[in-house]
Amino acid sequence: MCLSNLSPNTLGRFCILLGILSFFGSCSEDPEIQSYSITPEYDGPVIVWKLPDHWGENPELSGPLAGSFHVKTDSGPKGRIGVMPFREAVSSLEITNMFGMELGYQGFNQESLNQVLQVKKIEGKNFDWIRLTERVQSENPNTALLAILRNDQDTWLFPFIADAQLINAEMESFTNFLGSIIARAGKKEIRAVVPALPPPPVPTASGNPTWETPKHWLPGKASSMRVGSFLVQDGNGMELDFSITTFPGDVGGLLPNINRWLGQVNLPEVNLNSQSKYVSEIIIDEKSAQLLIAENEEKSVYGALYFGPSQSWFFKLIGDSELARVEKENFLTLLSTVCFHDH
Repeated sequence: MCLSNLSPNTLGRFCILLGILSFFGSCSEDPEIQSYSITPEYDGPVIVWKLPDHWGENPELSGPLAGSFHVKTDSGPKGRIGVMPFREAVSSLEITNMFGMELGYQGFNQESLNQVLQVKKIEGKNFDWIRLTERVQSENPNTALLAILRNDQDTWLFPFIADAQLINAEMESFTNFLGSIIARAGKKEIRAVVPALPPPPVPTASGNPTWETPKHWLPGKASSMRVGSFLVQDGNGMELDFSITTFPGDVGGLLPNINRWLGQVNLPEVNLNSQSKYVSEIIIDEKSAQLLIAENEEKSVYGALYFGPSQSWFFKLIGDSELARVEKENFLTLLSTVCFHDH
C-alpha cells in the first residue's frame, strides 16, 4: 500500500501539517501491524498505528483529520477517535482551549491548564494527557480526552470524543492504540497556510448538510468538532460566533444543551415546564427541530437543535446582543437553506 497526498487544511490560527500520512484498514481486517511502501523522494511526516479489533474506521475524513475511528457497540458506532497533525508551534494550551470552548469552558491559562494536564508515558512515548468534561449537569456528560504527542518538529493530536462512560470503558483500548503508534518526523519545513473561507460540506451518503451562508459572514475559528464556523463583525467591535456541530446520539437531549447555552449568556436554567420561554419548534429540511432564542442585554444566543436517528446537529449563533438582533433574520434564513440530502 502506498501513501497518498493530503490536501492542506487550516485549523483556525493553527498551522496544519502539509504532508502524507498512512493508516490501517478497517478493524474488521486481521489486526496485525502492516508494512507500507514509501516512494524514495517522499520526506514528509509518516504515522502508523494498530487499531483495537472492536474499533472501526470512519469511511470519510474531514477537516484536518488524518485518521478517524469509532467504537463498535451493539447499538451501533459510538464515539469519535481522531488523528490530527499539527505544527510544533501549537501548544497544549491552544489545543485545550480549542476543545474546551466547545464543552462550555471559559478559557484556560497556563495555571488552570496545569490542573488538568498530566504527562503519560505509553510504550516509551510521552503524551500530554488532558481530559475535559462538558460543563453541564449530567450523569454521563460529553467528554474530550486529548493525547498530544510531540515528535521532533511535528505534533500529533489524538482526540477521543464520547460520553464519559464510553471513554472510561475504552481507556485500555485507547491506551493500547496510542502505544502502537510509530511516527516519523518530516524533513521539509512546515509552512503556515493562509485561512480560506470554508465552503459548505459536500453532501455525502451519511447525510452531511449543506447550507447558504450570508456573504458578509467571515471564516470563523475552526475545530475538529465543527462542521461549519463563521465570524460576524460590525464596525464597532461587536462580534458573533456561528458554529455547526454534530455529535453521535442525543448528547443528553434537549434540556441539558439548552441550559448549557443559557449559561453561556448568563441566563438562568429552565426546566421542562419553563423551557418554552426560549424554545419553540422549527422545521429544518422537512425535519422537526427546536429553535432557541435567548436574549440578554449584553449577550444573546440563537440556536437550532436537530436530534436525528443516530446523531445530533447544533446550529448556534452567540455574541453581542445588539449585533445578534441585526443578524437574527440572516440566521433564520440560513436555517431555511439547510439540506441534509437524505430524501
